[in-house]
Amino acid sequence: MGLPILFIFMNIIFLLFEQEVFTTSETLLPILLIFTFIGIDIVIRPISEKKDEYNRLVISISFLALPIMLFLPYIEGQILIQNQFFMKVIGLTSLIGNVILVVGGAILVLSRIQTGEYGGPKIVIEDKHRLITTGLYRYIRHPMYSGFLLLFFGYSFSFGSIIITVLILIIFFVIFKSRMDLEEKLLLSSFGEEYQSYIERTNRLIPFLY
Repeated sequence: MGLPILFIFMNIIFLLFEQEVFTTSETLLPILLIFTFIGIDIVIRPISEKKDEYNRLVISISFLALPIMLFLPYIEGQILIQNQFFMKVIGLTSLIGNVILVVGGAILVLSRIQTGEYGGPKIVIEDKHRLITTGLYRYIRHPMYSGFLLLFFGYSFSFGSIIITVLILIIFFVIFKSRMDLEEKLLLSSFGEEYQSYIERTNRLIPFLY
């Protein structure tokens, strides 16, 4: 029952005001893809019994804003295709966006799997916590956040959105940066030189760049 409820919640604005979005493959595909990856991610993530060190209000607001973030790229795309130039390129942005969405979703799910019991949504240090530095974590320290950013970039861009795509990326980056800062502070206090060495040989989100 949880996944159908999640689908309704994520698409509540579409269901109420823009049901035609579900009638064409160009608009339905990114909706199904992002729901699939977010659904899988929610199902497989472990939930720690410890108290989350991060501000829960930020997470709650972000989650409640999800239907709006999924709806606005579509609206911007509908406005842009009134222009002949954008109407011609919308097919290309749809293809590129969906490919990026799938790549981001795959990175998100794979990184969640690779962290195992330490890959929950809460920022906590478990009693027998250990560093994960293999797989995707061999190259970047926060592949889950990289996956999320690519996932939402691909989704938004698939509708031909430009302004909303940039705004969503900025919002998520600000949130993720605050989470990365807190995570790394906690990990440094727990693992000391081991984590400092890991920081020195890896980047946060993008190999060789950041």
